[in-house]
Amino acid sequence: MQSTKEILLELLENGRGESFSGQQLAERLGVSRAAVWKAMDILKKEGHRIEAVNNKGYRLLPESDVLTFASMVPWLPAGYDPALLQVFQETGSTNTAVRRLAAEGAPEGTCVVASRQTGGKGRRGRSFFSPEGGVYLSLTLRPQLTAEQSAQVTTAAAVQVCRTIEELCGFHPAIKWVNDLMMDDKKICGILTEASVNLETGAPDYLVLGVGVNLKAPEGGFPAEIAEIAGALYQGELPSGLTRGRFAAALLKRLLPVSQLCGQPEIIQEYRRRCPLPGHWVTVMAPEPWQAKVAGISDSCGLIVEKPDGTRTELRSGEVSVRPDQSIWRSC
Repeated sequence: MQSTKEILLELLENGRGESFSGQQLAERLGVSRAAVWKAMDILKKEGHRIEAVNNKGYRLLPESDVLTFASMVPWLPAGYDPALLQVFQETGSTNTAVRRLAAEGAPEGTCVVASRQTGGKGRRGRSFFSPEGGVYLSLTLRPQLTAEQSAQVTTAAAVQVCRTIEELCGFHPAIKWVNDLMMDDKKICGILTEASVNLETGAPDYLVLGVGVNLKAPEGGFPAEIAEIAGALYQGELPSGLTRGRFAAALLKRLLPVSQLCGQPEIIQEYRRRCPLPGHWVTVMAPEPWQAKVAGISDSCGLIVEKPDGTRTELRSGEVSVRPDQSIWRSC
């Protein structure tokens, strides 16, 4: 059951920028004006920018940006069941939370979103720095795909995240094979796909698709150890009309059909266009790193590389590092 504060916030979000008198709010919520005032005070302390004007009432300012369930609801895609969505100010890992729900039978579309993570997960067991200011979203997928096809979920998701950023922000990030988005030589997004595999068929029972976008730079900047490689779409406040709630909802809308996009020629072509690695030398981060020149991206979104002796091989997974003398991560 929703609290007075939650219902009040939902009402203010749905009428963002519109003024409501205390009496109007009390009547619509079925509580006293004192209860409205108390809930309003709590919302202000939580960071919501609420203006109170004599003879006009209260309104949630357009620039108010606290990522909540209520801030996403007005922007959710048509037909999406809000009961599948959980939003937290802080959690350990959205991927861990969704994986637990999926293992318990949660349906496709179950989604967990957080303002910050204390145990964000990266590839190869690394941590993913997840401060306030980002959008961290994990989604349950139950695709009818083979193991090989499922490997393309990450690449299809990368294209869909790029499209979300272009639509709402006007920026044009590049894709660093296989799962990072880059802008102005900095990583602004990481994608992590995890699977629970059916041992009899080899196909996934479910996938957990996790996306972390650095929408706003953290207060005080990124820690020194990652300051050279980590970036954000915005260094200060978000532009008028854009909130993390709206961005998270748009991201969810783009990611929901990602299983159906795997292997589609237009997705592969766009992935190629957005990945500027071909023609450049990279270090393949295997147990024993080795140098290669990127020759292209295959139809299965593998990275085709050419060794110094001229032989070619296709990388289906793994990680590559761009040599520091090559500055290639510009807008596409």
